[in-house]
Amino acid sequence: MRRIATFNAQKTIDGVIDKLFLRFIPDYVKPNYVTVVRFILIPFVYWALVTNKFGLALFIFTIAASTDFIDGAMARTRNQITDIGKVIDPIADKLLILSVLLYVGFDYIIVKIFVVFIVFELFAVLMGYFFTFAVGKPMGSNVFGKIKLILQSFSIGFFMIGIIVSNNFVINVSKYILFIALFFAVIAGFETARQKLVYLKKHNIAFLKTKT
Repeated sequence: MRRIATFNAQKTIDGVIDKLFLRFIPDYVKPNYVTVVRFILIPFVYWALVTNKFGLALFIFTIAASTDFIDGAMARTRNQITDIGKVIDPIADKLLILSVLLYVGFDYIIVKIFVVFIVFELFAVLMGYFFTFAVGKPMGSNVFGKIKLILQSFSIGFFMIGIIVSNNFVINVSKYILFIALFFAVIAGFETARQKLVYLKKHNIAFLKTKT
């Protein structure tokens, strides 16, 4: 039941994104192209931050974060899901968030924790890429990971707005949202590990049957 509800919710969201954005994107534009755009925008976000152009940084970050929802909806609605897309998409997400957190610095304990967590996630994605391709297809993201990304994006957005308007309350709100995002990040990690264990178990059983 939970899978059905998640699938229906994702389908509804994809339908909205399709009507609002995807109809303006030609069919020859592939989801992975949109993911590459996110990679390209990451250094511009960091550059805008270090040069104190916070309004510009917020604008570029918003566009970059939006591409995550666009490429995912494109892949699902146009039946263009690829194995390489399952790998480069989360890497682009993590690098985008990491670029802002590195600017924020390590004055906040939650930032320190999240930077370490993201570095660990990047390592896990890369190791999972090589390992999973040896035995089968890579896993896609789960609903907890998507919630985590949304919370991260809102947290960083609030942080930039707080800097722009010089409001410590808004900055503190961004920290609390990041704490919640960390909670979902941990759950997402466990869920991904569970899915991979289930997949590997099924794969090994199938493999043994073909040998016998």
